[in-house]
Amino acid sequence: MCWVGSAVVAPSRRQRSLVRPQTRPVTPRHTRSVEEGSQRRASMSKTTLIQIREADEEKLLAAVEMGNQASTTVGFLPIGAYRRAASDGHLLGAFRDNNLMGYALYGIARNRVRLTHLCVAPEWRGRHLAKEMVEWISAKHADSSGMRARCRHDYNLGDMWIALGFRRIGEKPGRSKEALPLVDWWLDHGHPNLFSVSSDEVVVRATFDLNILRDLVDPKRQDARDSLALVDDQASDRLALIKTSALDAEIDNIAGPLRQACTDQAQLFRHAEDSAQHVAAEVRAQIVARLADRGEELDTSQDGYDLRHVVSAVLAGASVFITRDQDLVRRYSEIALELFGVRTMHPANVIIHLDELSRAEAYKPAALLNTDYSRRLLGVSDEENILRLNGSDGAQRPRALQRLLRDLAVQGVERHGFFAPDEQLIAVHSLKVVGTVLEIQLLRVADHPMRDTVARQLLFALRKEAVDLGLSVLRLRDQYLSRAVRSAAHESGFIEGEAGPWAMTLDVCSSASEISQRAAEIASRIQEPQPPHLRPGLPRLAAADIETSWWPAKVLDSHLKSYLIPIQQSFSADLLGIPETMDRRADLLGLSREHVYYRSATPGADAPSRIVWYISETGASSPHFAGAVACSQLIEVAEGEPGDLYRRFRHLGVWTEAQLRGASTNGLVQAMVFANTELFARVVSRNELRDIAKRTKETHIPLRPLQISPTFFEAVYRKGRRLE
Repeated sequence: MCWVGSAVVAPSRRQRSLVRPQTRPVTPRHTRSVEEGSQRRASMSKTTLIQIREADEEKLLAAVEMGNQASTTVGFLPIGAYRRAASDGHLLGAFRDNNLMGYALYGIARNRVRLTHLCVAPEWRGRHLAKEMVEWISAKHADSSGMRARCRHDYNLGDMWIALGFRRIGEKPGRSKEALPLVDWWLDHGHPNLFSVSSDEVVVRATFDLNILRDLVDPKRQDARDSLALVDDQASDRLALIKTSALDAEIDNIAGPLRQACTDQAQLFRHAEDSAQHVAAEVRAQIVARLADRGEELDTSQDGYDLRHVVSAVLAGASVFITRDQDLVRRYSEIALELFGVRTMHPANVIIHLDELSRAEAYKPAALLNTDYSRRLLGVSDEENILRLNGSDGAQRPRALQRLLRDLAVQGVERHGFFAPDEQLIAVHSLKVVGTVLEIQLLRVADHPMRDTVARQLLFALRKEAVDLGLSVLRLRDQYLSRAVRSAAHESGFIEGEAGPWAMTLDVCSSASEISQRAAEIASRIQEPQPPHLRPGLPRLAAADIETSWWPAKVLDSHLKSYLIPIQQSFSADLLGIPETMDRRADLLGLSREHVYYRSATPGADAPSRIVWYISETGASSPHFAGAVACSQLIEVAEGEPGDLYRRFRHLGVWTEAQLRGASTNGLVQAMVFANTELFARVVSRNELRDIAKRTKETHIPLRPLQISPTFFEAVYRKGRRLE
């Protein structure tokens, strides 16, 4: 592996101590011998540039492996960074005959392209691959002002960046202990009337106290990794750390060798210019007066240092003062923010704050399943509310939960919150990808009237997330799961394991033997007990249980039936969530995993079985074409008097009691209870259904529940899921 170019510095101490991502083994083809490579190149086709997507697991992992092998120069990135870039469409690979030759990983911020990794395998150097990738990114994002890269000067790659069209715009000391200089390179996209680009894209200017500096000097200190995250390559472009006279005073008070070590470390940071003494005195007087109003006095020398830090932060024009001293935070955070707009923050919260500022849209509420409930990323100001969700029966102490939240922040793990219509935080979860496992590091549901419904919906949503990421295992690592979550997990087929409850997500539509083999391989890979072997002709109840526990698995050679069922768009919007409308769904209806489809009491479908939903209503003003749009699990068919069924299922269906009575036959109606609806990635049109029906010699337009063969179901399901 050979380094070609990078926008990051060499790995920090924190990065070198990180555990490598647990990916399945990928042997990049670029490790072949030079002689073999020459023979191969002689017969190869033209280079192809491809945006690597999350679903392209082999390509993505090959890029991870290539980056890991070059980590001493490009810097180590966790696999989550590759997945996020792939999700955003910002991971570009250069391929020949499906062999990875090189890749570029980048991001978009402030209308600029930020190039993070640019790697080329050694046998492909000198073939202008780096230039091709840079030009592709520039063309793709031509509307941006330009592309920025950052590279250590001692790598001697200036000629390369110039050849790629970049120009040198600045240089500053790096964050490494040697302070090796970093050079900023800029590729301008030639837009008129733009201001000159600055080499400093700082989002937050922050001062810090001696505790933070000592963490940087000695990474082995307890909780030092929180502070080390501040000088990580991922934060360095956005966070300007400024040393102040208050910090100098604390350093001067240290005895022994530690003073020199702290002095040397402090030289790596920009020093704040001193302000006039009368300005400092005025700021100090305002803070002391506010403390006096609260009945607090400054009694110790440490109190004097703490006050001096806050004053220095204000004078330096900082928006954040960073400390791990909780007493300092308690005493000054409200005063400093109210009087001067300075936030007093723990280092882990600074990482979250940076993300909030960089991705403001992700922290805004968005409707959850088109209901009045909402979801968004949780920021620094949400921590107090999160701490109230301290596990089953309050079993976890708030301090331990706070430590967990900070660990997640330092690792770059997002915290997703779910809110009731009154803006009460009712659930929170944090996800982390480890190899082929989606680990739920945190999953809390508040004691709320909707707690059971929310818990069940969350677990189903997490299964979908695992499937979308191409992961085969979902594991609950939170040790303080509430009874509602544990009950929902048990119902969904989770199995107790040594590392926490886990479940398989088998995205397989095939025979019992193939599904059984895949399940055995997964269990073996994560060192869990082998599941029971499945045989052809599995009974309906057993097959339905497997398809629930290993969702979205589909056992085609079982006795489980499949039906094609028509539904009008006016009802599918509420029951299936498709097509989306401007009107909100009823909260309980939208959040529930179960729904009810009413029909007249005539022979129809049996439960348990599968349902393929066919939207039947079309017209010039219809927002959706006719066709198959989703798949659900039919779990119950109830028949009875309209009033009785309405009272039993009214929170899960959309018909009124009057509509039920109008549809009754001999005074009876039927309620079909279905769950775990899976929306197709594309509509399987009426014409496509007709073609499938010709091959299987079946009817394709259902006027009522229509039983279809396993072959028909498989063809529709694969087309809808884009699995063909």
